Amino acid sequence: MSIVRWVTGAVIFLAVLLLSFANADQVTLRFFGFGSWQAPLIFVVFCAFALGVTLGMLAGVFRVVRVKRELKKTRKALQAYENETAPAAFSSSDVSSSGVSLPAPTDEKTPPPAS
Repeated sequence: MSIVRWVTGAVIFLAVLLLSFANADQVTLRFFGFGSWQAPLIFVVFCAFALGVTLGMLAGVFRVVRVKRELKKTRKALQAYENETAPAAFSSSDVSSSGVSLPAPTDEKTPPPAS
């Protein structure tokens, strides 16, 4: 599987390399009349791609932080609910002092319920 990944990566790299050689022309970016900037087209496309990836990752980080915060709240609420509804645990002294005797475990298997 890793060979397929390396071959796919190499093909994509060569395609991008050939694309960059084919688009080495100079382009002019004009910033709404405030100025202009000349650069190779592939550099401009790469910068736009990098900016998009950065903004996408930043949006993903914000979402992860929000989901983690919600998960923490939910876990606290679940813990509070479990503490509120959990039955009181009996100690062995409680059972023996109440005079209740539990039946001894048996090795007999119980028959399945009749259907």
